[in-house]
Amino acid sequence: MSDKNVALVLASGGSRGLAHIGAIEALQERGYNITSIAGTSMGALVGGLYAAGGLKDFEQWMTSVDRWKVFTLMDFTLTNKGFVKGDKIIGELKELVSDQMIENLQIPFAAVATDIRHRQEVVFEEGSLYEAIRASISIPSLFTPHIIDDMMLIDGGVLNPLPISCVKRTPGDILVVVDLNGPYLPEVEDSEEEVPQEKSIAVQKIEEYYEYLKDKVDTIKGKVDSFVDKYKSDKMLESEALVEEFEEKESLHDINLVEILDRSSGVMGQRIVDLTLKLYPPDVLVRIAKNAYSTLDFHRYSEISALGRRLMNEALDRFEGVK
Repeated sequence: MSDKNVALVLASGGSRGLAHIGAIEALQERGYNITSIAGTSMGALVGGLYAAGGLKDFEQWMTSVDRWKVFTLMDFTLTNKGFVKGDKIIGELKELVSDQMIENLQIPFAAVATDIRHRQEVVFEEGSLYEAIRASISIPSLFTPHIIDDMMLIDGGVLNPLPISCVKRTPGDILVVVDLNGPYLPEVEDSEEEVPQEKSIAVQKIEEYYEYLKDKVDTIKGKVDSFVDKYKSDKMLESEALVEEFEEKESLHDINLVEILDRSSGVMGQRIVDLTLKLYPPDVLVRIAKNAYSTLDFHRYSEISALGRRLMNEALDRFEGVK
């Protein structure tokens, strides 16, 4: 294929979506021409900003993001529909790139959300770019649903985490897919450098929201302490074998409700993605493991973006080698 036109599909995946930036840069550096994009959740955010010509500004802004910046962008709410309203994040993005109508973007773009009221997928191909992004990034239980007309919209990844079916194709183009919900990596136990032990998404949220959710955290902590004390009895610690058994049980049981929900959605998402890839085989596929980074690891922009760039270059090497 000589024209190198690319129909690009960007998956949902929280902070792992920063890998989309590196992947796009790799495509551009190697002379590929992105002619259309479809994205879900962070894929919609990155893809939409690229289609609007603002990805470089977003990339520059991301270099300044640390844990505290992520926390300050969380406009907490007391409703029972989610922790975060999302207005601060959208407002910050609008400061970087002004809102545009999707139908007027530089290239065709589609963002996917889920309407839980009507139980159906919603594909935004026209209207406000930021209305579409806000709807698509509405992670259930974290962001409040986004209301448009009679629709109650949540993260598009619930129904379509890899929206290959939504990207516009042109004759002879190359279908390039970046999946962020790939098979889990084995847990690293003996690594000595640059692989810090990552806390679970639940623990990260508890730490970051501690002051805001103090009463709830105290309740959870009391239950966890009670559980640990129960199994750390003298009888269980009498032999090395029993110690090892205890540590294994603790790792299996020391998971709270938020992490159970996250892992459950991960299993469902991976199954949907696997079936989607069988139905729509891409020409170039980049897969990043679901557990490579946690949902809120946005402060790790540089390494996540670099991972996307490296894996895209490797995928393009394979693709170009068989042409």
